[in-house]
Amino acid sequence: MNLHPQIAALAAQMEDLSTFLRAQGDRLWPGRIDLCRHLVADSNFAGVDRFLRLFEGEDGLGGVTLGDPGAMAELERLRKAALSLAQRLAKEEGAD
Repeated sequence: MNLHPQIAALAAQMEDLSTFLRAQGDRLWPGRIDLCRHLVADSNFAGVDRFLRLFEGEDGLGGVTLGDPGAMAELERLRKAALSLAQRLAKEEGAD
């Protein structure tokens, strides 16, 4: 079964984000992101919802910082891309 292009794009962005954080030595967020990604890849909207909830609160994914400015810029790029796709899918889901 082929995934809808937007769902496939989100799963790919989530994988990139998870891989990057893992490469930076993060032990918490890659596993949480991967769980969401697996749900998304199974066309389960709960993965989108769970991913968006990862950004809630001060201790959320949006608050993760890295010491290296170059790595931080890449984290911001990856985070923004994945969040944007997830928000778009959530908005479309809510419109149905």
